[in-house]
Amino acid sequence: MAGWEYLTFSIGYDKKKHKTWALEQRDGETIVGLDAILQAYGSEGWELVSLEADRFEVFPGFGKYYMEPAAYRATFKRAVG
Repeated sequence: MAGWEYLTFSIGYDKKKHKTWALEQRDGETIVGLDAILQAYGSEGWELVSLEADRFEVFPGFGKYYMEPAAYRATFKRAVG
């Protein structure tokens, strides 16, 4: 029976430079765009298991407050063995 290894990380929204979702990797390289992040990890055999809002930002507007995700927590898995 094959086992699984798991990988989780936070994907943040880069408002200043890229104006899209971006992932800063440990080696200092940045992957820009959600599709590019999924392609990069998918090409290494990782399968996306879940993508959940990790952190929120609140914005005022006309008597209401709006919440938008500022980051997502991505969980991937791939078979071991």
